Amino acid sequence: MYSFSPENYICVNSTLWFMPSKLTNGDAVEPIMELVARHDIKYVRLIVIDSLGGPRAMLIPEYNIRDALTHGIAFDGSSVPGFAEVNRSDLNLHPDPATFLVPMWETPGIALMFCYVSNPDGTPFPGDPRGRLKMTVDELEKEGYGFNTGPELEYFYVTNKDGVIAPFGKGGYFDLPPLDPTENVKLETLMVLEAAGFMLDRVHHEAASGQQEINFRYSDALKTADNVILYKLAVKTVAEKHEALATFMPKPFWGINGSGCHVHQSIIENETGRNVFADPDAEHGLSDTARNYIGGMLSHAKAMSAVVAPLVNSYKRLVPHYEAPVYVSWGFANRSALVRVPLAPGEMNKVTRMEYRHPDPSSNPYLTATVLLKAGMEGVKKKIDPPEPMAENIYHLTPKEVKKRGVEVLPEHLGEAVDYFEEDPLMKEALGEYLHGNLVELKRREFEDYLGFTGVEWAASRPKITSWEYDRYLTRC
Repeated sequence: MYSFSPENYICVNSTLWFMPSKLTNGDAVEPIMELVARHDIKYVRLIVIDSLGGPRAMLIPEYNIRDALTHGIAFDGSSVPGFAEVNRSDLNLHPDPATFLVPMWETPGIALMFCYVSNPDGTPFPGDPRGRLKMTVDELEKEGYGFNTGPELEYFYVTNKDGVIAPFGKGGYFDLPPLDPTENVKLETLMVLEAAGFMLDRVHHEAASGQQEINFRYSDALKTADNVILYKLAVKTVAEKHEALATFMPKPFWGINGSGCHVHQSIIENETGRNVFADPDAEHGLSDTARNYIGGMLSHAKAMSAVVAPLVNSYKRLVPHYEAPVYVSWGFANRSALVRVPLAPGEMNKVTRMEYRHPDPSSNPYLTATVLLKAGMEGVKKKIDPPEPMAENIYHLTPKEVKKRGVEVLPEHLGEAVDYFEEDPLMKEALGEYLHGNLVELKRREFEDYLGFTGVEWAASRPKITSWEYDRYLTRC
């Protein structure tokens, strides 16, 4: 666990934000205990991220916080999916003081902190997704660069009447009340997010009935991944308070758009603040480095699918004509492509980025950022050139035209995605052998369980959302 000094942190709306550029030796305990006393905190929720991206947590009383920060806390790793076997289940969690937060959506008197996980001997636990991302961005920082990400998470408000799941409301893209009946729920959600330090960008009803999008400001990849977890907790908790149900299930309804989690990315030179993806003399201001980064992502897109589209249900979203990518391609301002380079107004150094449209909101944000960065940077280091950008609506091309142009297709189902993931050496390097192997086992079993439930081949069950999916994903995602 890294050391702490008060001058390395700022407190915004009860949130203690870590300033990594000012990291020096110090003591985390006393400044945290001061915040605990100031906000009359009785309990702290310590959050660990499992290999599937789900938050797991324990509550500790305020009089145990000092010991937790100093020594960590032991827990049973065998009860967390993908962590440990029962015969070697002892693991320790270590609160990250940079993440101390008093959220408005929690019961008064409760704060939270994210945690890293270690083995009993103090070495980092290789199955910890948050620790894996931290290690990955630290490696990039040693080279003088920072990785910024900005996800766009869509979700649905739904009703569940006697087991019949339906969208809540009849609104469509940019609709407002009364077509969108969730305004009060959303407004409270916005307020608790801003109180937690979120900078919000755009909020609107999405294309499908009941579908919403609340965009928040990009940040460094680790903070962004933490924000994804907090965002989902806030959305779902506030919805439940209003006797509604919010779900981040990728495709809760067949025949309308599913929910995506498009990830915007940029690489920054830390010393100068220069965006290395920007080149004012190049076409649309996109540098050769950015093109190589795209080349790396496209070359590993099929293998990354098991991470960024990790559920059986994810592959019912990845079908043509519903604003979800199907083909391994890229283009400028082209939302039918897998990678879109936005042509946004503003100062080029700030707005130049790329949007990876493959992920959905069920994906583990820590592992998604890890594999995207590793794939993109391999493209930069090996100077992988992407194919020519595509300007047309790719969905309008016939399968014959797609094949003629040499455009590859994303995996059709989770089983195929796991096969690509297992065979790609970069995926094992990016996540480590332990985490990589556990994900292969968990995801292969998930697909087999689904096929066993339906009793038919994938193609026959694809155009339907089954009770198996609702039972497994509706509230968990």
